[in-house]
Amino acid sequence: MTDKIKTLEALLAADLSEAEWTKSTFSGGSPNDCLEVTRVKGLGYVLRHSVLKDRIIPLTDSEYDAYCRGVQDNQPGLIPGE
Repeated sequence: MTDKIKTLEALLAADLSEAEWTKSTFSGGSPNDCLEVTRVKGLGYVLRHSVLKDRIIPLTDSEYDAYCRGVQDNQPGLIPGE
């Protein structure tokens, strides 16, 4: 098993009951229309939807950083169909 898989599995198994979730101010203030993110120290990040809170996506630090940089730079093709 690779270190990356171990990290992703650890993120999925992390206790997130005390996690501090953040969301973009561009969400419009609606509690049901948001992508939320939390940082799990030493492992990476976890994403979730504000409605489907039990379904999470784990990301390593480098994956999260690369995606955020792509969004910030308006990377062509980052968003399918655009």
